[in-house]
Amino acid sequence: MAKSPSSKTHVARKRALVTGASAGIGAAFARRLAHEHYDLIIVARVRERLEELAAALRAEHGGEVEVLPADLTDAPELRIVEKLIADTNLDLLINNAGFGTVGAFAQLDVAKEEEEIRLNVVALTRLTRAALPGMIARHRGGIINVSSMAGFQPAPYNATYGATKAFVTSFTEALHEELRGTGVVVQALCPGFTRTEFQARAGVDVSNIPSFAWMTADSVVDASLSALRSGELICIPGLANRALMTLTSAIPRSLTRRVAGSLGRRVAP
Repeated sequence: MAKSPSSKTHVARKRALVTGASAGIGAAFARRLAHEHYDLIIVARVRERLEELAAALRAEHGGEVEVLPADLTDAPELRIVEKLIADTNLDLLINNAGFGTVGAFAQLDVAKEEEEIRLNVVALTRLTRAALPGMIARHRGGIINVSSMAGFQPAPYNATYGATKAFVTSFTEALHEELRGTGVVVQALCPGFTRTEFQARAGVDVSNIPSFAWMTADSVVDASLSALRSGELICIPGLANRALMTLTSAIPRSLTRRVAGSLGRRVAP
C-alpha cells in the first residue's frame, strides 16, 4: 500500500557518549553534537555541572541528554560506564576525559601521577574496548581519542602527561589499521594550547605563551569532526600547530628535548 502523502518517515537519531563533558573540549563536543541532532550521554565527575549543561542542551536543541556522573579513575565507577557503553548502540564515543601535572617528576606526588595514568590511559583503553565490539558488529561507528601535541615528543616537566598522550596517539594509530574494512573509524585528536580549565588545574603558568598559539575549544571540535568525516586519522587543529609539527619533525630529537625542557622550566610552578 502506498504511503499517504502526509505520512512522515521517522529518522533515528544518532547517539554519542562524551567523557569529561562538563567543561572545555568535552563540553564543546557535547554542544556541537547536540546541534547536529545527536542524543547524548555526558560523563564527568560533578553532577551539578553535567545537569546544568544537559538542561541547556535540551532547551536549545531538544533530544535526549543522559547525565552520568562518574570518576573514571575509580575502578567500580569505570565499570559502570563500560557496561553502559557495551549495552548501548553508540554511533560515536569521545574519550576526552584527562588531566595533566606539571613540575619536575621527582618532586611530584606519585599517587597523582598514577591517577593521571589511570584516567588518560587505562580508562580510555577500557572504554574503547567496551565500544568496539558493538560498533564492529553494526559495521559503523566512530571513536575520537583526545590526545595532544605533547604526545609527539618528550615533555620535560610534563613528563607523565606527554607519555600518556604518546600512548593515546600510538594506540589509536594501531586501532586504525585493525579496523580497516569494518566501517568503524578512529581518530587521535592532537590539539595544542586550548583555552579551557586544563592549564589552571595543571598549575601551568601561561603568561609566557603568545596569544597566536591559542585556540578555542569550539574551533578544536570543528576541526576534529570535519577530519572525522574525511576519515583523517591524526587531527592537529590549527594552521600554526600543523606548521610547528612540520618544523619539529625535521629537527633532531635531542634538540627538541632540550627546547622542550627549556620551555617546561618556564611554565612549571
